[in-house]
Formats: sequence, structure tokens, C-alpha cells
Amino acid sequence: MSQSTPPPSAAGFLGELHALGRELHADRRPADRAHFRRIAVAGRALSALGLATAWWGLNPLSALALSLGATVRWTVVAHHVLHGAFDDDPQAPRAWHSKRFARGWRRLIYWADWIPPRAWNVEHNTLHHHRLGEIHDPDVPEANMAWLRGLRLPRPIAALVVLFCAALWRPLYYGPNALRQLLQRRSGAAPTPFHPFNADVYLPTRPLGRQVWLQVWLPTLLVRFVLLPACFLPLGTAAAGAVLANMLVAEVLTNLHSFAIIVPSHAGDDVLRFETPPRDRDELALRQLFGTANYRTGGTLRDVLHGYLNYQIEHHVWPRLAPAQLVRSQPRLAALCARHGMPYLQQSVWRRIAAMVRNVVGGTTSPSVHSLPADGRIALPVASAADAAPPRPADNAGCRGAPR
Repeated sequence: MSQSTPPPSAAGFLGELHALGRELHADRRPADRAHFRRIAVAGRALSALGLATAWWGLNPLSALALSLGATVRWTVVAHHVLHGAFDDDPQAPRAWHSKRFARGWRRLIYWADWIPPRAWNVEHNTLHHHRLGEIHDPDVPEANMAWLRGLRLPRPIAALVVLFCAALWRPLYYGPNALRQLLQRRSGAAPTPFHPFNADVYLPTRPLGRQVWLQVWLPTLLVRFVLLPACFLPLGTAAAGAVLANMLVAEVLTNLHSFAIIVPSHAGDDVLRFETPPRDRDELALRQLFGTANYRTGGTLRDVLHGYLNYQIEHHVWPRLAPAQLVRSQPRLAALCARHGMPYLQQSVWRRIAAMVRNVVGGTTSPSVHSLPADGRIALPVASAADAAPPRPADNAGCRGAPR
């Protein structure tokens, strides 16, 4: 039998939320560009350091530098540029415009990764952000890992399967699924959930599989694991082999790191899922609060290591804010939520990882609602004891009404 917490009211909250958004978007400073440029340069410098030391032999300095460089260039640089964080800034470099970034030959320079930029724009910017927590959201961990629940493995074994999937998730999930969503959109087909054992995705003899090989796997495999190691052949085959080994280790580290900072922010028995599309922009804004969790915030090193995804709530409410703007917005949104009794879930990344693992292996289930009521009176269902483990108290940033 389900229960509900006393429903907080959205009356007055949305007006203040939209006004704050307009103020934040207008508050673009030269320091924001400088801040972003330093991060972009740091990402490139880390990649350069990793390559410069890769031929020494398999070593942690190279692998870590390569991994951090790749993570920063995806989760901070590509992520915010492709959301259009600098599209309205006439002083920003043209390369930071969402319509130019990593297109054509620029992809080799700015984002030579598994995910084609156009596919990312559909999968992430459109479907994930605008259909958050729905069946058509391609990034619902509980839905994407439903096959694992179906195996009914002992939970420690299932957790190891999650770890294995995390180590390979960008080439095996994110790249192919993003391209699949792009192709479905172009054909007019409705988005469909991803299944890891769908042969259409992987076999080059199938139309979709052929596109995955041509646009996702072969370009990245050739650049990262063939051409770059081959550049070191003048130093000997051992040097080239060392580069390849460090690239492979870095790939696994990048997958684990990015999985840990991306996936847990929308998983757990304290975030909602939705059965229908939002009625309007007000409900869409509210859903970002009920379906998203933040990590600990503050300090440039912490923020960069989190890919600025520790500001996930702010990013979902205002996706076109630059990283420095997200930092300024966080205490103001947290205070606004506290004043109106609206949810604002913020915990350490480690607690969110634990909540995500329990969620995807079957220990807990995310509460599901049809929609958020138009009058702003929001009841938060709590899974029954038969469906979920007892919830732990949420470590929220002083805000009431957070889903438990």
C-alpha cells in the first residue's frame, strides 16, 4: 500500500523561478568566458601530457591524464557548448557556437569521441532534457538496466555486472544509442528504449549496425587506437604498444569516471519518474526538481572532477547556463526551494552511486506518477515495503519537501 508526504505547493515558486532564470541568463560576464577557456585549455593540456608520457610504458600518469582530459572535454566543454551556453555571447569564439562545435574536421580537434555531436543533440539535449524520467527519456538507468533485473542475479553479482557495464558504457551504450535516436528522429519513428542485446545495433550487416560502425566505432577506434599509437612507431614498436596500452586503460577509466558522475543524478527511490509528457513549461521546470539530484558543490577542483554535473539540478532547470553561471545559480536556487518547500536533493556522489546501484539491480524502485498536478499540489508517492528497501534520510541542502 503506497503512502504520500504532505504535498508542497508551487504557488509563487514558478514566477520566482522564471524571473531568476532571466536574471541568470542576462548575467554573462567576461570572467565566465575566461573560466571556461581555462577549463578547455586544461582538458587539452591533460590530453597532451597523457600522450607525451604514453610511450614510456604503461604508467598511471599517462592513463590518468588521458582519462581526465577526455572527461573534461566531454562533460564540461562539449556538454555546455552543445547546449548553447555561449551562442548568445558575441565575444565567445565561433568554435564555441553549438552549430559549429566539433562538426566535420573540427570533431578531431575538439571532441574525437564515441558520440557524434548531432546524435548527442537529439539524445541528450532534446529527449533527455525535455522528456526527463519518461519512457522516451533514453537515459533512465532503471529502464535501461531492466534486463539486469530480469536475470534475478544475487545483488552482489548484479552490482559487478553494473561495474562491467560502466567500464564500457560510452562505446557500447552512449554512442550507439545516441545515433539510434538521431536516425529514429530523422525517419519520423517514435523513440524506443535501448536494449543491449539488440543485434540490429551491432551487426554491420543490418542498416542501423552499419551506421553505428561507420559513424561511431570505426572513426574512434581508428583515431584513438590505431593512428595515435602509430605516430609513435618511429620510437619503436614497444613505444607504440605502450601508447596503445595507456589509451586502453584511459578508456576504461574515462568510462568509469563519466558513468559515476552522470548516471546517479537521475536514479534512486528518491527521484520521480513520469508516465506522460509535461503539459507546459511550468510542469517541465518542476519535473527537473523532482527527477534530478545534485552532488556536493563548491571549489573549482571538485567542480571540474564532477564535470560540473554536481550542479545537475541547476543545469536541468537552465540548460544554457555556462559552468561559472551554474556556480552562481546554485545557492540561489537552493534558497528559493527552501523558501517554498520545494524539493532540492543534494548528496555526495558516493551516496548517489549507492542509490543508483540499488535502483538498477532491483533493491529499490523509483516512484512513478502520471503527471504533476496543474494546481501545483504535488504528492510524492513512496514505494511500499514490498517494492523497495527502507529509504534512508536524504541529505538535502536545507530544503523541505524533497522526495524520500
